[in-house]
Amino acid sequence: MEAGDRELGGGLRLAEWLGGLSLATDLAHQVPPETALKDALLSVTFARHLGITGEELSDTYYLALVSHLGCTAYAEEQGGVSAGDDVAMRRDFTEADFADNLQLARLAVTKLAARSALVERAGALVDFVRAGHGFMEAGNAAICEAAARLGDRLGVGPSVSQGLNEIFARWDGKVFALPAGEGVSRISRITHLIRVAQIHALGGGPSVAAEVVQKRSGGEFDPKLADAFLEIYPELFATIADGSIWDQALAAEPQPHRLVAQSHLEDLTLAIADFTDIKSPFTLGHSRRVAALAERAGRNMGLDANDLQHLRLAGYVHDLGGVSLPQRVWMKSGRLNRPELEAVRLHPYQTERILSCCQSLRPLGALAGFHHERLDGSGYHRAISATGQGQPARILATVEVYQSLQEERSWRPAFSASRASDELAAQAKAGTLDRSAIRAVLEAAGQRPGPRRVGWPSGLTDREVEVLQLLAAGRSNRAIARRLSVSEATVRTHAENIYGKTGVHTRAGIGLFAIEHDLVTLPKDPSND
Repeated sequence: MEAGDRELGGGLRLAEWLGGLSLATDLAHQVPPETALKDALLSVTFARHLGITGEELSDTYYLALVSHLGCTAYAEEQGGVSAGDDVAMRRDFTEADFADNLQLARLAVTKLAARSALVERAGALVDFVRAGHGFMEAGNAAICEAAARLGDRLGVGPSVSQGLNEIFARWDGKVFALPAGEGVSRISRITHLIRVAQIHALGGGPSVAAEVVQKRSGGEFDPKLADAFLEIYPELFATIADGSIWDQALAAEPQPHRLVAQSHLEDLTLAIADFTDIKSPFTLGHSRRVAALAERAGRNMGLDANDLQHLRLAGYVHDLGGVSLPQRVWMKSGRLNRPELEAVRLHPYQTERILSCCQSLRPLGALAGFHHERLDGSGYHRAISATGQGQPARILATVEVYQSLQEERSWRPAFSASRASDELAAQAKAGTLDRSAIRAVLEAAGQRPGPRRVGWPSGLTDREVEVLQLLAAGRSNRAIARRLSVSEATVRTHAENIYGKTGVHTRAGIGLFAIEHDLVTLPKDPSND
């Protein structure tokens, strides 16, 4: 423990947590691993060159680490205009100058749905053109709002949260309705420039990055910062030495290191759960429900307090690797092809790999990696049989099946509780899931308390909660009106009231609000009876 750590009384380094989470955002953008860590290293080095010290220097470092924190917030919509490949879309458009319509057109023609069949590529291009500027504006709002809310919960501080609201801000104020010029915080201007420069350096080297910065100086970038970058860019990129970027990035964190108490583990893992689950309307609140049911089932099986906490926190983070999956996997109504199936089978591995980087999360990652294993060795990602699975792993795998079956997916409606129970019984008979774990899970599910609420959060009415749940699930006003047997005008009125009461403005924001207040269970759809 270093001197700065001792001064703050000890604890877990926040940089480790956020560095691990940055590996997940790299996956969600299909950029090389540790890209965000390099952003942090370059940003803080550049800020030191500019003479920045103290809290602002630390804020620069942390903003670079978490600048993509909202990347899952607009995945559903991005998938809708890219033949379902939202991950590739984020990667391909990260380098874009959004004020350059010719460049956007070129990227749309050459990159959009590039791995899809010709007819799908054509359809994606038409959808993108139709979506127009409003699509980008809405994406900016959703990503920034989600990033700032999650950043607050992770403890990054008010200046970094403000920076997350400005991650798309340009010096010239073009494209998005955001601050411009000196109205944009300096940490945001620095991290924005470094982020774009590094993306271009990955593809063409530092000289290409310098050309882009020079070209966009005075437009996208603060001209003074651009000039300073151009003076030192060879030395700046030379700071990324051979060896472990993880170690270099952690060593570059300004003193005193920001620490979080062990008691904050719950809040941090909950934020990871919600970051993961807002990627798709089908998974809103999934990780929270898995964690809660797993803990109750573990208590039924006699696990001690430490194991119960371990199981609950692993439930929160178990699907983190799923952010690497293109949205077409969640949207697909038919059978998955081989590459899609392999991507699904690898997501527990990705979860474990991400969490293994942070010492305090490593045990959670090891347990979370078991959530699709089966006793007969037919599961994934390790195909470990019964002898390699302890009680917590067996409980987590059973809960994952039971909870997922009761949630709607693009390829099937939600199962009833009794039908999900029948499926567990069938898997017990087949020898894939543990019978004791099944009994504990079903007992926990049957004893789940359901007291009538005295009141809803933010003063919402019963009907507004129903509308909010459907908005969070991505339903259109027309679909909500049909579902609730009311007019679209009534739905619009309810939606305006909801946005006013909750203080959020996008589907992603509503999704996070619903998750945070345990409101994601949808009203029963009579058409599924």
